[in-house]
Amino acid sequence: MTPMRIILIDDETYGLDLLEAMIRMIDPHILISGRFENPLEAIPYVLAVKPDIVILDSQMPFLTGVDLIRMLQHTSCHFVLVSARDLSENLIQVDLKKVHLLNKPFSLNQLKSILQIIENEIIQSHKEH
Repeated sequence: MTPMRIILIDDETYGLDLLEAMIRMIDPHILISGRFENPLEAIPYVLAVKPDIVILDSQMPFLTGVDLIRMLQHTSCHFVLVSARDLSENLIQVDLKKVHLLNKPFSLNQLKSILQIIENEIIQSHKEH
């Protein structure tokens, strides 16, 4: 399988740096296709690049992570929503099969587990098509 392509969206540079460093520790072959501090700038890029996974913060200026997922849920992307609070109630209107929650603070193992689950889902969906 080709390396997973991931786009990171977080309004804080530190959050982007931390996620990227953790992903590189988990698997250096994963391709970080883009990093965005402004979620509005990320939308056309996600639509053009069609990454496997979008990892995004829940609270950002201009657009919440849940709103961004709603806008992009018609894509084939899987989403990892990072939040310090329980957002399950906010996710009622989205395709929950493609959304994984990662609560702050999270460990390297928790991120690794979610990425493995998504990779298995992608492999399974390729077998079905």
